[in-house]
Order: sequence, then structure tokens, then C-alpha cells
Amino acid sequence: MTRKAKLALAGSLLFLVSACAEEAPVSAPAPVTKKVAPQAGKPAATGVKNEDAVKVREYSYDPLGRRDPFAPLLVVRPPTFASTEPQTPLQSFELGQLRLIAIIVGKGPASAMVMAPDGKGYILKKGIKVGKNSGKVIDINPEAVLVEENYLDFSGEVRTKTQEIQLPKREGA
Repeated sequence: MTRKAKLALAGSLLFLVSACAEEAPVSAPAPVTKKVAPQAGKPAATGVKNEDAVKVREYSYDPLGRRDPFAPLLVVRPPTFASTEPQTPLQSFELGQLRLIAIIVGKGPASAMVMAPDGKGYILKKGIKVGKNSGKVIDINPEAVLVEENYLDFSGEVRTKTQEIQLPKREGA
């Protein structure tokens, strides 16, 4: 055996012996006491008189003026845009769920085709409503479709954001 191995063996042996040297004190079993049933006609003697009984104070919680500890600190509110028009099938999907398949730009107005998660294809033109946040197609260019969405920010104000649905990169080009 090498010197390092001997030192490691001696160190681990010393550790094991020191760990096993101290034992936890064993407590004696508690004495068994018999309960005597009170005799009929006699009140049971409890050893404590009624006037010496310790009075237990009942605790009651008063939530007045305090916030509910279980209520979330930030409440995410969905947009509340009242519309009397019926929703299109495209308004039941998020913009990120739509996949842009093709864009047709040429003679006449530009149009695009998107594939929804349900496997159906839809044609987009300028002005069509799309997305859950009252989005509206504002432009179709050869690389992407631009959609303007309204949403509520953390302070409750209505904000407008322009989202982009891009054509996927062509493989091999």
C-alpha cells in the first residue's frame, strides 16, 4: 500500500470510530398510570377547582383594512373590446399559432395564405381581422404579413402593437 492510501484508510477509520463513540441516551419508559372510572353519583375530582381553571383566550382574525393574502398581486385581464360583429375562425387562434404558407404579390391587391392549427388554410387580405386580440391585417409585403393588435398593458391602458407573421426560410437556397 502506498502512503496516501494508508493515510486515507487511517482517516476514514478514525472518522468511523469517532462517529460511533457517542450514543444517544436511552430514556426510561414512562410509568403506566391507571385511570379510575368515576363512580355513579359522585362528581369526578380533577385536582383543579373551577375558579382556578386557566381561561383560554379565543383568537379571532379581523380582515378589515388588510389585503387578502391569497389574492394575486398582478391580475392579468384579457382585452375587453366590445364588438357586435361575429368572429371569424381566424380570431379564435393566437397569431403565433398561424403559419404563413404563401404570399401572392402582383397585379391587384396582395394576399397571403396561412395554415391554422386545425389544419385548415385561410386567405388573408388587407383589412381582415385575425388573432384573439382584435388584430387587423394592415400590410402584406413579399416577406411577411403585418398585423396590428390592441391589448391592455399592466396599467389597464389600451396599447397598439404591430406583429409580423413571416414566411419560413426556404431550405437549400
